Amino acid sequence: MKYLDLVELIEEKPAYTKAGVRLGDFGAVMSEKAVDGKWQVIFSEFYTGKDIADIMVSEGDLKVHKSVPKDRYPKKS
Repeated sequence: MKYLDLVELIEEKPAYTKAGVRLGDFGAVMSEKAVDGKWQVIFSEFYTGKDIADIMVSEGDLKVHKSVPKDRYPKKS
C-alpha cells in the first residue's frame, strides 16, 4: 500500500461506522507509511467528492484497487 492508493473498506468495525464509513466505501490513502499497521485514509462521497471521514484504518481492513469497479458505481437518484 502507498500514498494515494484507491482503497475499499472490506471489514466493518464500530470505530469506522461511528466515523460514517461503511463496508464497501472507497477512499484514498493519505499517509506515506503505516503507523502501527494502520493507514490514514480519507473516505469521500462517490459523486460529490465531499469528505465523509479522515480516519486511521488497519491495513487488513483495506483492499487496494486500480479504479472503482464499474459494478460498484452507485446508482444516481
